[in-house]
Amino acid sequence: MGKAMDPAKLCDLFLRRSTLQDDKTTLKAHESDLRQRAEREGLTVRKVWKEELSAFKAGVIREEFDAAISAVLAGEVRHLLVWKLDRLSRKGMGQVGQVLDQFEVKGARLLAHMDGLDSSIPQHRGLFAWLAEQARSESYNTSMRTRRTKAAKKITGEWPGGQPPFGLRVRKGKKATEEHPKEYGTARRIADALLGNQAAGVIAGTLNADGVRTRRGSKWRSSTITQLAHSPAWAGLMPVHERYTDAAGRERWRATDEPMIGANGEPVCVGKGVITVGERVRILAALRSRTSESLAAGRRGKPAAQSLLSGLLKCGRCGGNMTKGGPQYRCYRRVNMGKAACQGMSVLVKDADAVLSAAFISRVSHLPDDHEAFRSLAPRWLEYDKPEESARRAELALTVEEAQARLDSLDDAYYVQGRFKGVKGKNRYEQLRAAIEDQLEPMSAELAEIAASLDPEVLRDPDVLHKAWIAADLVRARMLLRVVLHSVTLLPPPGQGRRSSIWALYARCCFHWVGSKPEPLKVDNGRLHNTVWFDPQPAAWQSAA
Repeated sequence: MGKAMDPAKLCDLFLRRSTLQDDKTTLKAHESDLRQRAEREGLTVRKVWKEELSAFKAGVIREEFDAAISAVLAGEVRHLLVWKLDRLSRKGMGQVGQVLDQFEVKGARLLAHMDGLDSSIPQHRGLFAWLAEQARSESYNTSMRTRRTKAAKKITGEWPGGQPPFGLRVRKGKKATEEHPKEYGTARRIADALLGNQAAGVIAGTLNADGVRTRRGSKWRSSTITQLAHSPAWAGLMPVHERYTDAAGRERWRATDEPMIGANGEPVCVGKGVITVGERVRILAALRSRTSESLAAGRRGKPAAQSLLSGLLKCGRCGGNMTKGGPQYRCYRRVNMGKAACQGMSVLVKDADAVLSAAFISRVSHLPDDHEAFRSLAPRWLEYDKPEESARRAELALTVEEAQARLDSLDDAYYVQGRFKGVKGKNRYEQLRAAIEDQLEPMSAELAEIAASLDPEVLRDPDVLHKAWIAADLVRARMLLRVVLHSVTLLPPPGQGRRSSIWALYARCCFHWVGSKPEPLKVDNGRLHNTVWFDPQPAAWQSAA
């Protein structure tokens, strides 16, 4: 091996740029300094490793760092030069000490230029440890200050940074979101389509066909539409972010679907939204309904159900699903797998829907207040009937609960823990308690007022309930039906070739209601008792049926 190729005369340079502090000019200056140092040491630079990643955050995969260390340990070079020790690592002596131990075994050297440190000098080990821990402490403090600054901005309703959702912007020097002059029209078009119960995929296809592109110039996807709908900021609310670890083990942050609750116990407003809070409630309810139907059918991306009983009606011969085909519900296994799978059966859609409508109204109107189905159905019904009031009630209930928890915690600190001592302590306790009570009183009063206007007793009156049921569209009707009904099995008719009466059809329906055991699979004329009959299938479902 020639002199120029002797690892003892070769060195690698490791450069790392902090994206928050250094620019590429700084990186070039660091490289120049290290090359001059290598020349004075009589070393030849073999390779320059460059990295633009955090050396502090947990889970960050540092490929250049790992490769540079591996090259030294493999004997390719004997020296690794860094401008400062914090350019190599900010994880403290835990990582730096491991590198020093490995280099010592291989007879290699780590040189931190600006720190004046050389790992081949035994006395420098203590200085390496001190500087490594100092670098770690600086990164920790910087991280904490950044997080506190962002948290402070969020809690006061100031946009914390980054791009707001499509349709909104935050101008330089401003603190709140506002309408984006070039995007808001399209964003509102998306919102109106979602409110009209259009599928996200259909909306995306329409936008792409019209030549409309996303903020980054890409084509629209259904996932892009649903992400917008779920973003609290799209409704002018501050989103909550949660920490998670990705598949590569890196620490990441993502916005959740929930808005941030401020110190006053109310959701934090971040400025102008594309949609209102009430519109957000309706959009998310429609998306949940669509998703539930897709999951029930065993696949994603399925178009919205085109019938009331899709996924609910079961064949009484084989127990499989019955699906809509033309004017009838038919056994899916018989249609797709032949007579060997099931002898098959069918029923007119309008007849089956009429039976289920009567059964639903009768069931709901007789449910006790404490029944789990009634407790679930009442708020879902009100979400559709009065979405703005329902959304505000949910927000207030949460804020009142949190304020009450703060009050309980304060009382515990005073009476149990004795943390407020003396006259000053007592005065401080009373001031804090009065402040929380001043928050609670108006919120509780507003909550009671809204609760009074959202009367679930509408579900007790069959006539009122029927009118609301008729006025419901297919999506809403399915959502409400699924709250109280697991499934219904239709037993086969006594003979073939003739249509059963509605009453005979009802007797052959074996219901599995939420909160109850499945009814026995037998014809039962007793189901006709206490059943109120109205018109057949609602006209609002005709287009989808």
